[in-house]
Parts: sequence; C-alpha cells; structure tokens
Amino acid sequence: MWLTQEAGGILKSEYGVRKRLFEKEGVEIYDSGYFGKILLGGGRTLYCEHDSAMRHEVMAHTAMCTHAEPARVLVVDGGDGAIAAEILKHPDVRIDIVESCAAMVEAADVMGCHADALGHDRVSVEVGEPEPFLSRKPEEQYDIVFVNRYSDGGPGSGLLAQIERVLAPKGLVVSDASSQLLDMAGHKSALAALENFRIVMPFGYTSMVRPGGEWWLAMGSRFFHPTADINLQRADLTDGFTYYNSDLHIARFALPTSVFEQLRGYVKR
Repeated sequence: MWLTQEAGGILKSEYGVRKRLFEKEGVEIYDSGYFGKILLGGGRTLYCEHDSAMRHEVMAHTAMCTHAEPARVLVVDGGDGAIAAEILKHPDVRIDIVESCAAMVEAADVMGCHADALGHDRVSVEVGEPEPFLSRKPEEQYDIVFVNRYSDGGPGSGLLAQIERVLAPKGLVVSDASSQLLDMAGHKSALAALENFRIVMPFGYTSMVRPGGEWWLAMGSRFFHPTADINLQRADLTDGFTYYNSDLHIARFALPTSVFEQLRGYVKR
C-alpha cells in the first residue's frame, strides 16, 4: 500500500506503508516499516518515528536555547506530546498544551514516541480551541509560545493577537513557515504574520516524510537574538539530544543570497 502526498501542486511523494493503525477525526497513523510509524493530520504527513528529532529537537531547543531564562512555555496543538517531550529535557520549565483535536491526544498513545510527556507533572493538557483558552490567561504569562500547526501561512491574526497579549516582554514565538522551495508565498506569509516582533528569522528543518524534505519554521522575538544570544552551555550540555547542538542551531538560520534577497522586508535580524 502506498501513501501519496502532494505539495504546492507541483510535487508528489509516495511512501510505502504496511497498514493503518489509527484513524479518527482526520488523524491517522500508519505503520510503514522503513520510516516507522507515520503521523498524519488532515491528510498531511506530519512526521515519522525516524525524523521526529529532526523537527522537534530543532523547533524546541532552538527557542529554549535562545531565551535566557524560559520558565513557562505554551504549545498550541501539541497534543501528540512531541514538543513537550523535548522541552522537558530542560529542568524546572512548566508547559501548558492546548490541543484543538481530541483525537491527536488519543493518537499519541498509538504513536508511542512521546505519550509519556503528556502525563508529566510539569505538563498541563487542555483540549479545546486555543483562542478561548488564551483569552482566560493573564497578560505576560509565557516566555515562549510554540504554534505547532504545520500550516502554510503562520498563525491567524486572532490567535496571534492573543499570543502577543500573553507573551512576556522578552518572550518569543515559533511557528511553522511552509517551504522556501515549494511555497515561497506561504513562507513569506508566515514571516509577515510576525511583523510586530523586533526580530523575525526563519530556520529550517529536514523531514523524511513531508514532500520535498525541506521545511521551515519562523521565530519572532521581542528581545533575544537566536544566533547572538544562544546559550552554548544549555545547547551543548543538556542531556538527551540526538540531533540538535549549537552548531546546528546557528546553521539552520543560514539563507542563500538569492533567498535572502527575496525575503527583504520580511526578515528582521
């Protein structure tokens, strides 16, 4: 059986899978053999067991090692536990998760990679829409907010307004930012959504199961610079990393000259 994925109307990728292990409310898990289990949401491949570190270590620790003293973190749509599992490698940090799809929390048990993180005593999980959740939170509640939506254009204006309200004065936000190769318009849109931040910079990660393999995240920071302010001790001496390190942290922000020219007016560094 083959799992077919499309990106941007210009590329299709196929992955051999053995059987479907889970299907509910648009969330699916397939046993692929070679890639391990593959998680899908809304028909899109999100990640597999073998590339989870490539995405989630880069996404989580790039932010955690940029902020000087992250203590309270929010993950929007983190019900699979993957980002929380990475953040838990940093002691004393408390994590709130708001997950819009209840089936994703169920799927975490089937996926099996990160389900233990959801029950950790430093993690709180609520199922529901993020905007009402955030509207109940006081201002300046979080040091870092992760928007884990795999979306093409970044968080919507309503959600982003709430995030900006609850973010601390030196806080930062990380969101998905599509693909520079396959969807430059979506990439620019994700960066433009963060225009209110002093620093806006894209950083890349590699995927084994998302079409094209080249995908990007965007960081908006009110104070800390992700390459100038990297905490080298935290980046290189924290236990449990299999992929991320300080060299990779800095390298992921590198842009080809032609791409940087296209992103003038969007990138603030």
